Amino acid sequence: MAEPGMGQTNHRASDSLEGRLLPDLDPSTLSVSTPLSLVVGTGFSVYKNSIIPAIKAAQKEVILVTCFWAKSETLTLINDALRHLSEKASASFSKISYGQNYPPATWSKLGLPQQDELPGLNITIKRKFFWPLGIIHSKYVIVDREIAVFPSCNVSWERWFEVAVSVCGPAVEDLLSFHMDFWDRGRPFPSMQSSPQQLNIGALVHQGPAVAVFSHLHVDTTLLPSPHTPSYLPNHLHPRSMLGNLPCFPGIPHSFPSTPLLSKTHHLLFTAKSSIIMLTPNLTEPVVINDLVQAMERGVDVHIWTNRKLMTMEQIVTAGTTTPRCVRNLAQRTRGYRGSLTTQFFDDVLGAQRVQEHAKELTPIKLHSKVTIVDGAKILLGSGNMDAASWKTSQELGIFFESKDLVDEFKKLWNYGPLDR
Repeated sequence: MAEPGMGQTNHRASDSLEGRLLPDLDPSTLSVSTPLSLVVGTGFSVYKNSIIPAIKAAQKEVILVTCFWAKSETLTLINDALRHLSEKASASFSKISYGQNYPPATWSKLGLPQQDELPGLNITIKRKFFWPLGIIHSKYVIVDREIAVFPSCNVSWERWFEVAVSVCGPAVEDLLSFHMDFWDRGRPFPSMQSSPQQLNIGALVHQGPAVAVFSHLHVDTTLLPSPHTPSYLPNHLHPRSMLGNLPCFPGIPHSFPSTPLLSKTHHLLFTAKSSIIMLTPNLTEPVVINDLVQAMERGVDVHIWTNRKLMTMEQIVTAGTTTPRCVRNLAQRTRGYRGSLTTQFFDDVLGAQRVQEHAKELTPIKLHSKVTIVDGAKILLGSGNMDAASWKTSQELGIFFESKDLVDEFKKLWNYGPLDR
């Protein structure tokens, strides 16, 4: 369990993954994995409908990584799941551990039960944080090394629209390699003596209108890590970036770290043929904006869902601009192009709605999901935003599927307005 958002700890440069690929993972190679479910809603409902059932179904091991950790109704769900695992611990459950940053005496400060309330569980709580700029922004859950869940949400109270996809197959092995390399410096996990389970998909989700369950969908899948890049200055204040914004230096292109996630995202946008649908909390990254400009020049229709106001101060610090300003500039630059541009601000549409008190945890008022759909048949999900922080400093993680079926299911679950024309 990781919650780097709760404190600030300096780490040596050797803690960074900058400049090296994961030794046991070739992120450029597609593998055929099996999506199990796709869930949308607030962070609370995504945990309730997808992550918590998967945790409760665990027999041997649960790994939970999140960027931010706060006392909330979501944390209450996690605590209930831990108590559930503790009750069945005498029969089958054990957690493999390597030591911890948070001793049991401090767990109550995190809103967790005391150690003596969870007999039979061996719990490890770790934290990493890179200062001054850059966070561990990836979010995922691995259950029994057989199932992986990729949510966009943190363990928090925010009423934001989120999405999570769960999978089994080779993508889980790739994720475990990524996890071991970063959190345990490549040390192999001890073997877990267990035979493969017969997955009961119905037990892994709470079925409902915000949940799509797949039975026999096997699709090309790519795990896309994006290692953290140390930085002591926001990218827009680096000399190269500042020179590129001057009229006398128009030839200096915007660049980005060549991580698997960023390279794949750029490639998808650069090669789109007919349509791009982009859901992102913020849109401030120049590389993304330039890719969208070129796509519309080629005749690609672009539909963007974002927020007018979300973490505005962070945008100014990391990018020197804001999402509304970037959206206006994008519209001005592409006026008259062959491809169309449609932009919707999620908080304009839903932020002012009135809801009954009992429904607040289930009603989103901001957009926090990160979804890119290209040509109606390719979908990228994960933790990466289309902003300067995700593209220049934060550690991110994405998962890519080539599947029209998966795209169609996401469109069915989305009911907040048109995703395309």
